[in-house]
Amino acid sequence: MTVETRIDGIAVLDHGGEGPDVVLLHGANRTALDWEPVRPHLAGLRLVAMDLRGHGRSASASSYEWEDHLADVDAVVRALGLRRPWLVGHSLGGMIAVRYAASRNCAGVVDLDGFGGGVSTLYPGLTPQEVRERRAEQIALYAGAPAVTDPGQAEAQARAMAERFGWDADSEAARARRAEGRPLPGELPALMAPLEGYDLFAEVRGLRVPVLLVAGARTPDLDHLPQRVRELTEALVRGIGRELAALPDRVGAVRLESAGHMVHLDEPARVGELIREFVQPSGN
Repeated sequence: MTVETRIDGIAVLDHGGEGPDVVLLHGANRTALDWEPVRPHLAGLRLVAMDLRGHGRSASASSYEWEDHLADVDAVVRALGLRRPWLVGHSLGGMIAVRYAASRNCAGVVDLDGFGGGVSTLYPGLTPQEVRERRAEQIALYAGAPAVTDPGQAEAQARAMAERFGWDADSEAARARRAEGRPLPGELPALMAPLEGYDLFAEVRGLRVPVLLVAGARTPDLDHLPQRVRELTEALVRGIGRELAALPDRVGAVRLESAGHMVHLDEPARVGELIREFVQPSGN
């Protein structure tokens, strides 16, 4: 049975279950309900999902620094008495999971397509100056998008997106209702600020706990983007592929050919299987 609670302003869904403790962290502009399509495939794990600060039913936030997110996870871990949990995150949540493992005591990390993009070395073919300028343009583009605060409109858009990509439409509609249009597009610069200068792959190489990186290999649809931002994203895709190929053998890396950035929604059964087998390799 799922119990919803609030811990230091953070909305938490404690799904219970027997087995290792696992904290689930969603990506930017998503909610704890992101994990609903994956949950049926995570039998044998004690699952706790949380809305990141400023998202879903969690309290509004004035700061999105890494330490703010880590303190939120700390509060949830303490309040629920979690025992050296595993951290599983998507996108921004995956980066928070990696950062948590770098400074806290956890059993291991699964990062679903959360690779950052805040260092120029991830953009082959572009100079550091070009990366800075184009990233600023990219963030301004999304920050300037109109806010969708009407619940009916938000739910309709979520269902349309689910139908387009083959996701579970009811789950997406529930996620949109929970989000209530938060965070607003204008908050994106503050939300993305900690990524500047952050080298996830360097941090992963330094971790002393098991790490699994899961990437979506399907080429994203970039036709709607301005040319300079499209070229930036294309360079990032190439850079991430290069970094994944160069990881040491002790770091697990899987590329799902049929999935895009939303790997857990594109392939919930496969992603659930990867998580479960990584956390419980014996199947017990």
